[in-house]
Amino acid sequence: MPQDEPISTNGPRPRRERSTRYPGVTLAEVLKLCESIEELGVDGLPAADIASALGYKSIKTNTFSAPLSAARQFGLLALTGDGYALTPLAREILHPVDPSNLPGLLRQALLKPPLYAELAERLGGKKVPEPTILGNILYHNHQIIASAKQQAAEAFLESARFAGSLGADNVFRVEGVPGPLPEKLPDAPTTQRPATTRQARPSGEVVRLDMRLWDADDGKTIQVRAPASITPASFERFLQAFRLLVRVEESSTSEGPRR
Repeated sequence: MPQDEPISTNGPRPRRERSTRYPGVTLAEVLKLCESIEELGVDGLPAADIASALGYKSIKTNTFSAPLSAARQFGLLALTGDGYALTPLAREILHPVDPSNLPGLLRQALLKPPLYAELAERLGGKKVPEPTILGNILYHNHQIIASAKQQAAEAFLESARFAGSLGADNVFRVEGVPGPLPEKLPDAPTTQRPATTRQARPSGEVVRLDMRLWDADDGKTIQVRAPASITPASFERFLQAFRLLVRVEESSTSEGPRR
């Protein structure tokens, strides 16, 4: 009888499962990232610079890469050359002119990811299933892999609640849950972030200053983007240009009350 042929162990390696793209963190966490990007003055800079300013050693760290990817899916960050910049929608949410528009802006961001738009169409006006069942729906109908389905389901539910589309009755409403309008962004859940360590920038890099003013100038901001080093002559020219373009008004508090 012929001997059994040995089983080969050198065959092709199994292909790694790939999931449909989905936000790996909630809308609230993404807005916290956007706030930090603005406050640290790294809007428009490459991912490595943003990560460094936030205290991350690598852009591949999941607690940085996941919110960065989700921010693009929610339409709050956009690629501009080599950098990531806040979108007009992100700025409208962070600085709403009319607070009554905020819920609609949040729901607009909520529906930006294609997966969330599909779920809104499927679940609109219906009671949303619990995370485990929703995860199975994502697995069977939306090509979310098994290892990611629970996280994807929970992120969607939390984002929908944050945006005001999911209330206590668990019914998903695209137009928003009836009730009083918030006057500011709802609080986002706190997340662990490494301590921020500012490192000296090489002389060839660009620095950015966003200085919020106070007292009589409260609400105004001075924004400067400049090389990390310049000559004294260039600095003097900058001051001269600043004086020409910006009118400096005497504060009434320094002169006493006007009559």
